[in-house]
Amino acid sequence: MYTTTVGKTFLKEYNERLQTHYTAKTFFEEVFVPLFFDHQKYMMTGGNSPLENPKIRGLHDMIKGNIPFETAIKRKKRIDDMIHKVDHQRADMSIAIGYKAAEKESATSCQVTSLDLPNDADSSYLSWIGAALGITVFGNITILFNEPDLLWKIFEGWKYYRKYIEDIPLLKGNQINVWNGQWIVHRYKFSFDEDDPTAGLGLLDNASEGDIMNISTVTWVKVLLAVANRFSGSTLVGYLYNIGQKNTTLGFIPFNLEDLTRPNKLYQKIFGEDIFKQDVKAIEELYGTAFGIRTACQYGSIGVRALEPKGLKSFIPEVAQPKAKYIIYKENDNTQRITFNTYLIWILAMLNNEQLWDKSKQFAETFKKYACSDIDARTKNSRQITNALSSKKRDQFINNLAIILDDCDDDLNESLIEIAQTVALISIENFSYFLTLIRFQYTAISKTI
Repeated sequence: MYTTTVGKTFLKEYNERLQTHYTAKTFFEEVFVPLFFDHQKYMMTGGNSPLENPKIRGLHDMIKGNIPFETAIKRKKRIDDMIHKVDHQRADMSIAIGYKAAEKESATSCQVTSLDLPNDADSSYLSWIGAALGITVFGNITILFNEPDLLWKIFEGWKYYRKYIEDIPLLKGNQINVWNGQWIVHRYKFSFDEDDPTAGLGLLDNASEGDIMNISTVTWVKVLLAVANRFSGSTLVGYLYNIGQKNTTLGFIPFNLEDLTRPNKLYQKIFGEDIFKQDVKAIEELYGTAFGIRTACQYGSIGVRALEPKGLKSFIPEVAQPKAKYIIYKENDNTQRITFNTYLIWILAMLNNEQLWDKSKQFAETFKKYACSDIDARTKNSRQITNALSSKKRDQFINNLAIILDDCDDDLNESLIEIAQTVALISIENFSYFLTLIRFQYTAISKTI
């Protein structure tokens, strides 16, 4: 039903921008259907509606160019039947996207209510428009935003999808929501060329010669980071769902756009703009890989936490089982360098305190000085540092720090006391992150842990 709300928002934006006066029905008939359904290949599935789906006999015919689609006359009958049914029947799943099934016992009989909701034909027409504006991300979840400017940008890409499926005979139809994800990531790039809108748009899955080609699905991270760059500093609410043989609803999820952009801003600030531009593609492949979007939604909102890179947990003493892994730092390995730096920046973003970056480097230097302070006791000193940096609790860390303090030269006393004082002021929740930040900084300067 939220598809109708989004469709209504978009239609209002369309009429205002182009100074038109389309109703839901006239837009559906004159703009939407001619683009989406009055062709040999649809841009979105007709589902169980009278639109159905054009029948293709087989891949062999497509390869030869003899695509046995139904005639224009049959398509017109489908469209006429659809409009007649919408105009004369209460909205259900057969004519309105995201609505309940006609039978209460059906697997898709969702959103049943005793409330007397509006059920006019316009609601059904608008639901198709709204559904076509959804963005499907990796994990087969579609995100629906009710933001006029974003909806307009998505709409701008529709005509290009139609061109792609007309120009590439083996390109699969019915993928408008997957296309929307690819398009919006491309559209919000700083390099987007208004004069050549599809330049650099690489969106097809690798396919063997003669295979049906699919548009590859983007990750939610790429979509949200692209959107966040345009709507930075605000919270955008998305409705997350999947419609299939059984409908799945994750509900309304707030996306904290300022939170989502923080890691990239920190990476750029700390490592430099040129390094960031060089690394950004690889960085964004790492973000959000620790768990899928369904798990991320369990936090109630999407922010920095949801961007956690896969594999980082094994280096965090409090989380790692049975104990934190040793960190390997290879400065000349570009892939490893980017992963290492991305871990650092995500931790700093979680701490939300840039001063802790300098503190962590300072404390790492102190530990290095202690490790090198006595050549004869270097093995013992390194072991005591490892014990301290592997502490799972704050009290354990301070106790391990006290052992080092009792054993070190006087010139390190002040620095070690400052470490203890700083850690004592860190919240219990943030302690493990800060300690891991020190561990990574120590690795970068000593290559020993």
